[in-house]
Amino acid sequence: MAESRPSQLNRWSFRLLLAAVSAATMGLLWAETWFTPQAGATGYWNGIVAFTVLGIACDSSFLPLTRISFARVGTSVAFIPFIASVLLFAPPWPMAIAGVTGLVAEAAVRRKPLLRVWFNTAQFMLAVGVAGVAYRALGGHIGFETFEFRFVPFAVLVLLFVAINQGSVSLAISLTSDVPLRETWARIAGRSLLYDLVSSSLALLLAFLYIKLQIFGLAVLVLPLFFVRHMYQMNLQVERVNRELLELMVKAIEARDPYTSGHSVRVAEYARCVARELGLPPKQVDDVATAALLHDVGKIYEEFAPLLRKEGRLTPEERMLMQGHPGRSAELVGTIAEFRGRVQSDIRNHHENYDGTGYPDGLVGEDIPIGARIIMIADTIDAMTTDRPYRKALTLQRALEELGKYAGHQFDPKLVQMVTRSPSIRRLLGPQLASEMPMPRSMQETSRGARARAGS
Repeated sequence: MAESRPSQLNRWSFRLLLAAVSAATMGLLWAETWFTPQAGATGYWNGIVAFTVLGIACDSSFLPLTRISFARVGTSVAFIPFIASVLLFAPPWPMAIAGVTGLVAEAAVRRKPLLRVWFNTAQFMLAVGVAGVAYRALGGHIGFETFEFRFVPFAVLVLLFVAINQGSVSLAISLTSDVPLRETWARIAGRSLLYDLVSSSLALLLAFLYIKLQIFGLAVLVLPLFFVRHMYQMNLQVERVNRELLELMVKAIEARDPYTSGHSVRVAEYARCVARELGLPPKQVDDVATAALLHDVGKIYEEFAPLLRKEGRLTPEERMLMQGHPGRSAELVGTIAEFRGRVQSDIRNHHENYDGTGYPDGLVGEDIPIGARIIMIADTIDAMTTDRPYRKALTLQRALEELGKYAGHQFDPKLVQMVTRSPSIRRLLGPQLASEMPMPRSMQETSRGARARAGS
């Protein structure tokens, strides 16, 4: 189950979404006829309390799922007791369980800002409410006297809950971070959808055990619930460790040259922004950013060490030797199966000029992989706007002029035009841009000679 951590919650578009989700939730509550158990129905009341406590416990075991621009998204296994409650309790008690869970976990346990508490609580309730309406309309059984499983109503219940939960969070992230909705949805669903759908079967088991064993049934399922959480956690840790190992390797390489410290990380950030602005699919955006991060890993070979430490410009012979680093980088990256193909080709061709005068393969125009063309611009931007032994950093104005000067020769002219006019890139690159000119900021670049020295 997804939860949002958007940072720009003061945007009117997010507040409009919050109002819409809240209104829909209140409308559902208003339309439902509250079922009030008799005063002596202790089993019913105990069940509501027990599922609320279980929901709070599950939601409080929150895991960071991914970072999207200025926001973080997290996941928990609270959706399992939420879905099970729809099978057991008459409406709108499942919505009440979800609402109390969100309120307590967000406000009391994690102490999050009011708007975030409000949004996540409302979207939990809305997802449970709409999914519950569809479940009942399709003939789904409700009650804990007997257990009846009907596949179609249950499948629709799960799919609707996941769609509304992840969809509303994706939209909130998109509205507060300028990341396209397609990308936010793909990142959230891509990382947790399979786990959510498989784990939702535990909701059936939870409902069955509660019907048969009451409170003891919940205790039986506590261990499997936290095993599911552990699976989420292990998957996230593997992804995080892999990324950190890549960054560590890049830092080790850049330690040879103090003038390029942090260069690859910055290039990866710029390249991700350009790829996203271009509208590439989220997986390809990630591949471009990974290729940008690793584009110089071939410099770890000893043959490049003297060149990286040299003060001043390279000789023609040294420049020819340095031009071998894209191929060496691609070979090294190709030892990792996941990076063979698009990432490897983007790295190999990130010094191909648009007019065919680049290296190592002399590709021309559209024959150059789009990721390589993006990295060429991002790499050049960073090299031109950082100090090097042979020159001081260029100003933003001069860097943008150089980009335009070599558009169509060294750079893809369409990408140059997009980089210099894109509002999202301008926001990413920040204060320097605003102070110098009304165009994108840190998209900085290097002249052909400077880029050859940087190996960028």
